[in-house]
Order: sequence, then C-alpha cells, then structure tokens
Amino acid sequence: MTPKNDTREPNNMTTHILSDLEAKAAAGKAFSREEAARVMSCADLVSVGVLAESARQAKHGTTVTFGQVLIVDGTVAPEALGDAGEVRITTSPASVDAACALVRDVVAVAGVVPVTGFSAAELVALAGADHLVLADVAARLKAAGLTGVAFLPMDQLEDPTEVVRALTHGGLQVATATIDRAVTPDALLDCLDRIATVQRDTSALRAVAPLPRFDDSDVPSSGYDDVRTIAVTRLVCADVSSIQVDWVHYGPKLAQVAIAYGADDIDNVPALDPLGLGHRRSPAEDIARQITAAFATPVARDGRFEHLR
Repeated sequence: MTPKNDTREPNNMTTHILSDLEAKAAAGKAFSREEAARVMSCADLVSVGVLAESARQAKHGTTVTFGQVLIVDGTVAPEALGDAGEVRITTSPASVDAACALVRDVVAVAGVVPVTGFSAAELVALAGADHLVLADVAARLKAAGLTGVAFLPMDQLEDPTEVVRALTHGGLQVATATIDRAVTPDALLDCLDRIATVQRDTSALRAVAPLPRFDDSDVPSSGYDDVRTIAVTRLVCADVSSIQVDWVHYGPKLAQVAIAYGADDIDNVPALDPLGLGHRRSPAEDIARQITAAFATPVARDGRFEHLR
C-alpha cells in the first residue's frame, strides 16, 4: 500500500507493457505471431507506435517515399499523365486478349512511365487457377508492355507463393501485397504470416499495403484499428522493405499519422492537380509537406520503386 506522503507517480504498467520488445524492433527483426498478437491487443497506442517507428527507422532512417499514380479504368489521354511515376490499370479484364489489348493502348500513351495493372486474383481466374497457364498469361502481358501486377490480395489467394512464382516466371513484377476486404485480427495475422512466407520464398515483394482496398460498410475500421494494423505489419513483415498507405483512399491525415506507426511509403498520390491550385499546392508539394511535417524526408519513386529525385 502506497503511503499517503509518497509523492512518486504510480507505476504505469500499460506504458511499459511492450518494453521487452523494443530491442527487437530497433534491430529490425521480424516479430513472431505471439509477439504480434501482444502488440495487436495493446490498448496503449503510444507504446505500439514506439515499436513500429523504431523498426521503420532501423530500415529506412528518415526516408519516406511516395508514388504519384495515374489510375486508368478504360482509356487514357496523353495530357492525363501529369507527374505520374506509374500508370495503374484497374479495369477488370474479361479475357487475356482484352487485358493485353488494354495494356498496349495504355503503354502507347504512358511511354517510359511504368505501367502496372490488374489483381493477381483476376489473372488467376483468367488462367483457370493453372499456374503454368498463369505464367504464360504473365509472359503475354509482359510482351504487351506491362511492368507488373498492381495488387497481390493475400485474402483472396489460396497459394500466393506459387502465384508469385508463376507471375515472376512470366516476367512481371509482383511488388505489393494487399488485402481486399477488412479482416479480423486473427485473419490479419494469418495474412501477414503468408506475406512473410512469400517474401522468404521469392524475395519478390517491395511493399505491403495492409489496409483494405475496398470499404466494408458493415464493419468499418477505426483510426485506432488502422494505425495498429500498420504497426503490426511493420513488425511482422520485417523482410519486406516498405509498408504502404493509400493517399486517396485513406486521406492525408491518416497517411501522415501512419508514418509514426511504421509506414514509409505513401501510394496513389494523384498525378494531376484536379483543383488547378498551382505548383505550391500541387499533389507532389502537398505530400512532401505532409511527410516533412511528420519529421521525415520525402522522396518520389516510380512504379518500379526506383527513386526519381
């Protein structure tokens, strides 16, 4: 029992409940599932952020990259390219021939800008779930000019490692692991374990985008859930270089806060200034200011994850 005249502050066990994991995070080592579950269930977001921020800095220092993307769902005009470092096709192809034709049309406009497109799950369906056929599909898309597959949805693929092997055998980059729909904490950890396995077996991944690509109005996530998801992804997927947040889908505020929870790449920054506010208010200048305000150094990248400047 604390004496009445004892002026010491009470010991805050919540603040220090993850302190035994700090050295591992700072060393950039991958967390086990049990350790990740502890972080996932921790109510103290400050402690969670300390771990993830430490892990991010161990891998990237102060650098946070961003990619300006032109989203194409149909046709594209040359004037639409703007400052795009990537042109991304989101059209769901009806056939392999249709996909190849669309890629050729987009590449003709994009020129030297890398063109990515489609979900790996869509391509698997077009290939009839046959990995040998999938490799041939990838080779045809590569010949048409596609640089890489845009999305590798870990919650939609039965054998993501073999899918990645088939796509890369066909010559396509498979850089970003994604999650299509909101999942439970246990299902998220399952997805992260699969991502870690894919990376260990293929070394293909450059980024993980763990926040859902599609909204689930029945089970909306909160900001607390989102930053905790970012942090746990950083800690589990230590062998994947970047943890990514979509600028358009999740907004500048969450994207900026996510940097303090382990994110080091902001994806889908618009290639054009839709409001015509001028250079100082352009998307590139805006994202650079947001990253700088988060005490990080902004660096533009392209669709191959190569630094532009």
